[in-house]
Amino acid sequence: MSKLPIDVPKEKLQQVRMDMLRKVQREKRSKKRIVSVAIAFLFCLSLLFSIRVSPTIASYVAKIPGFQAIVSAVVRDKGIKDIVDNDYYEDINVTQSKNGLSLTLQGVIADNSGLVLYYDADASFDISELHLEEVHLFQGDEEIKGGSFTSNQSPQTHISSSVEYNFSESFAYTSKDFKVVFRFNDKDKGNIEITIPFSLQNEIAKEKIITANRTVEVGGQKFTITQIRRSPLKMALDIEVDEANTMQILALDDIAVEMENGERREGIKYGLSLGGDIRDGKFTMYLQSNYFHDSDSLKILIGAVHAVPKGEDFFEVDFGTKKVLTKPDYLDWDISVTQQSVSVAAKKWDDRRSHSFLNSAVKADGTTLEYKGSSFSDDEQYLFETENFENYDGKAKLYISYYFNPIGENIELNIPLQ
Repeated sequence: MSKLPIDVPKEKLQQVRMDMLRKVQREKRSKKRIVSVAIAFLFCLSLLFSIRVSPTIASYVAKIPGFQAIVSAVVRDKGIKDIVDNDYYEDINVTQSKNGLSLTLQGVIADNSGLVLYYDADASFDISELHLEEVHLFQGDEEIKGGSFTSNQSPQTHISSSVEYNFSESFAYTSKDFKVVFRFNDKDKGNIEITIPFSLQNEIAKEKIITANRTVEVGGQKFTITQIRRSPLKMALDIEVDEANTMQILALDDIAVEMENGERREGIKYGLSLGGDIRDGKFTMYLQSNYFHDSDSLKILIGAVHAVPKGEDFFEVDFGTKKVLTKPDYLDWDISVTQQSVSVAAKKWDDRRSHSFLNSAVKADGTTLEYKGSSFSDDEQYLFETENFENYDGKAKLYISYYFNPIGENIELNIPLQ
């Protein structure tokens, strides 16, 4: 396999390396100065990433303790790169230790749409069996709910990760004093709980809201982008679906915003990408932020709109008999029902490796069938998904969240910002 080219002159790259080496050598006597070098190093990295450094180098840098989580975020999300470039990433660098486990809260990104904590953990013992089980975040005495995190990346000798909070409504920073509690569990050590208080120093960036009211009609179906909300962490497109539609819109594929220089800000792939429920008629799509870029207009790109006939966006199964009872005529999936799980196999339409096809399940009495988790796989021809549910031996409806049936493709919308 040929190596990807690096669009950086060798002399420039070597000069950056030498400059950073000299900085580290001059300032390594002071812990505070080391932190400064770390932030400067991040800015150099973001500069290199902006001119397309080889993924090989990015992969190598991501292994450096204390940098892996934020560097990974910068590589995959251009909005996070902008946050680092514009000094909005807030360095915390507070360490607490307990029972041989040392945890450092490296930094925070906070705005009205969300809050992300970046942390590292090391230990004097083997942490290959250490699992993060709970994270509790408090603003003053009030707990902030809804944090998401990766519980385990085994085997591991060093942990560098993040905890992400997404707010459905604009969050009020009534206090800038916070406390985060991490609860780990280790095979030999048992529960280890570490508490780190911290305070935000930066001013919270104000959300930029644009009234769009731009209606799109494809295949006789309509939806309206009502407003665009921009914060440092994400861009939100609020969308309303026309009640008179004869088809159930399931998905907007490959949605992106094109910058004036031609750069794309795409949908968020690692984190919250969709808010609300399309079936309710109102939902939100989240994209990589362009908060720190001002222009006269936005160009929104939609690769495809997928829809199926209304009233035919589900199939029915019986967990008691393990049979598929009914399904729409168009649905060409192979569906199998096992004890408390439903598996589907959909023929591939592109080179993707996994996909979610099912939205939710409802029991015969109209109550929600509790979801327990999913698994995904693929082969040369098919994508496979298995949805696991609570113990239930009755009939249920499984609602479809995605079916490849484009009713419109390659849509472009120019929306003025003035």
